[in-house]
Amino acid sequence: MFVAMNPSAQLVTLVAHEQAAKLRGQKFVCPACRRPVRIKNGAVIPAHFAHIGPACQAASEGESADHLQGNLWLAALGRQLGYQVTLETYYAAIKQRADVVWQRAGQTLVLEFQCSPLNPERLVTRTRGYHQLGVTVVWVLGPRYYSKRPGTMQARFLQYSPRYGYHLWFSDGREFLEVWQWEAQGYRVTRYGSKRPVTRVIGTGRAKANVARLIQNQLHYREPNALTLQALAYQQGHHLAGAPWLIHERPLSLIGIKAPEWQLRVKFLLTLGQTDISREKFIAFWAAQRVPVLTPLVSQTTLIKLVAARWLEVLEDAQLLVATNTGWQWRAVPVWYPDLISKLNALR
Repeated sequence: MFVAMNPSAQLVTLVAHEQAAKLRGQKFVCPACRRPVRIKNGAVIPAHFAHIGPACQAASEGESADHLQGNLWLAALGRQLGYQVTLETYYAAIKQRADVVWQRAGQTLVLEFQCSPLNPERLVTRTRGYHQLGVTVVWVLGPRYYSKRPGTMQARFLQYSPRYGYHLWFSDGREFLEVWQWEAQGYRVTRYGSKRPVTRVIGTGRAKANVARLIQNQLHYREPNALTLQALAYQQGHHLAGAPWLIHERPLSLIGIKAPEWQLRVKFLLTLGQTDISREKFIAFWAAQRVPVLTPLVSQTTLIKLVAARWLEVLEDAQLLVATNTGWQWRAVPVWYPDLISKLNALR
């Protein structure tokens, strides 16, 4: 923590090793719990205050070098972007301490720089706390979370806003802050730092043939979900490795879904591909795919509806499924192949 209270009830913010050296020996307490803290002024980690004994709930984030340095850097970036910045504002009404606060034109942004694991319940509680105060909170993921192909670990922090849509924030805490805006089969990434913002597109789509081979590999290595689908396919005279090419068409590549999109599509075909589909059955099937804990900050129902709508669009465009007054009717069934080799040969 960078902010502590002196005996005169004044808040003191550590910003440099030289300042910390001058303050050494003075008494300070935590602004949240009012228990004693001491100054730590090592050569590697930024100068900071630390509780004498266990940290209080407001200071639950571990004081790692990444976290401390990242908070200082995000504060400096905020000033560079024209914000009024404070470090570690404590909100007594919700008993939470914000890492960095940016303020401008009546808008308050809380930046939580997350470098350590955080369970979904705690994530939701902290987010709701800020919302109760009418404050916007941005969860910025630190180095341990950074990935060119975000997955389940990052999906927990997936957020939605009218400006960015579904998005994630990342920072190395030293050189850049990035917002990753989800687009079909990729992300639009905007990087903020010492220079003007730079935008690039990172694709997440894979070649159909590579995904088809992935299915074979999952069967070989006995991936549980693949084995479950294989058992269901076998009952209907199919082999999972020969699943229709249609399951690879125009995936959304959304993170935070309980299974890869191709698996959900195969399950749909094996579950609802034998008879006409009522709207009730369609809704029930997709509702069963929800796992709210995977994306605690955004609605799983909405995410699943997007995946379902895209799959329905693919089937209707292929003229395999047509809408009726009560649901949908199969006009034809997608072609299954005996095995992977036959499937790959059909692509040529």
